[in-house]
Amino acid sequence: APPAPAAPRPAPQPSPQAGTGQTPPVKKPEANSSSVLNTLERLQQTTRSNEPPRGAPANAPARSASGGGAPGGAAPLTSGEKGVLANRISECWSVDAGGQGISSIVVSLRVDVDAGGTVRNVRPDGGYPSDPRARAVYDAARRALLEPRCNPLPLQRERLAALRETVFRFNPREFGLR
Repeated sequence: APPAPAAPRPAPQPSPQAGTGQTPPVKKPEANSSSVLNTLERLQQTTRSNEPPRGAPANAPARSASGGGAPGGAAPLTSGEKGVLANRISECWSVDAGGQGISSIVVSLRVDVDAGGTVRNVRPDGGYPSDPRARAVYDAARRALLEPRCNPLPLQRERLAALRETVFRFNPREFGLR
């Protein structure tokens, strides 16, 4: 005998009350329930209990959020970044290399930049040079670093902190960073 046809189900009717569009959380999932909400809640509880703890352990040393190994928390500039900076600044630097003994003069400077990468302050790495020829090289280097057409410096915003640890070295023979 063929099975008896099932009684037709009535079509669901929308609720007369407006809803929030969110399903209320299940307070205590039933262990043997086949309800989708109960199953989802059990899975979420299992996942939470199986996850490793997030964040550093309470006894772990604190680490800098910006990473890197330099004291200021920023990794030193790469050779590629140094090359890009040297190329940009060399466009703005000129010094009279014809002076006697000027090719042996090297001046070292440090810079402070704003959040956009524009040099705002230049200071000597050490003291201001006492030799007049060295002062001329220092002043030319300082002007180059502050020159508007060479600013902002071509570094990504997150790499600007590395400039605090960078020494700009200028001499008439070559220009470099260390």
